[in-house]
Amino acid sequence: MQVQDMESALLTQSLPAETLAADPVCFEEYLDWLTEETKADLIEGVIYMQSPPSERHEKIFVFLINVLNAYVVRKKLGIVRGSRTAIKFSEYNGTQPDVVFIGNAKRDLIHSYFVDGAADMVVEIVSPSTRHIDRVKKMALYAEHGVREYWLIDPDKETAEFFRNEYDAWKEMAVIEDGVFRSRAIAGFWMKVEWFFATKPLDIVDTVMKILGNKPALKKKRPPKR
Repeated sequence: MQVQDMESALLTQSLPAETLAADPVCFEEYLDWLTEETKADLIEGVIYMQSPPSERHEKIFVFLINVLNAYVVRKKLGIVRGSRTAIKFSEYNGTQPDVVFIGNAKRDLIHSYFVDGAADMVVEIVSPSTRHIDRVKKMALYAEHGVREYWLIDPDKETAEFFRNEYDAWKEMAVIEDGVFRSRAIAGFWMKVEWFFATKPLDIVDTVMKILGNKPALKKKRPPKR
């Protein structure tokens, strides 16, 4: 069984999509190998271990999954799952994204221990050791297999990027005035990018109510001088 950690993965050249490892691990073996304490991805038959998350990573994760889940439940849009959810894309490809949204139309993809097919939206909170995997290997995998929307949040750089899938390729989605992003995969959902990196914890209930109100506060424009 081939297992690599994320640090060594940075030194490994990406395999072409049609090329498998010499001793590839199948998804069933990968699933059996996972434990509640283990987080890893299976890409082209190779297991890539993930190192323990940083404090900044976990703050963003807890905030986002709570806000997103509260919104989705209130609007009855589908299911939100966290970082221990395995998604099967093919016999030799599966991942454990940080946050996953699965709309009502895809509920039948959810099994007891994994999701059998592409989620509607996937979030990866990157770290220095996962940046290459998240931005290259997994990004290509998600596009190829039909994930509709992909969010990349970088705690160290304090940046958030959002992409929508168009014909198996990613197109970056704009962050509008005052740093507001509106999702296309999750009906009516919007967030301010600055919320991810707030120094003080934001009130979850208050944040969800703002989103449900669907009226992000924009900066007032000064009237033109005459």
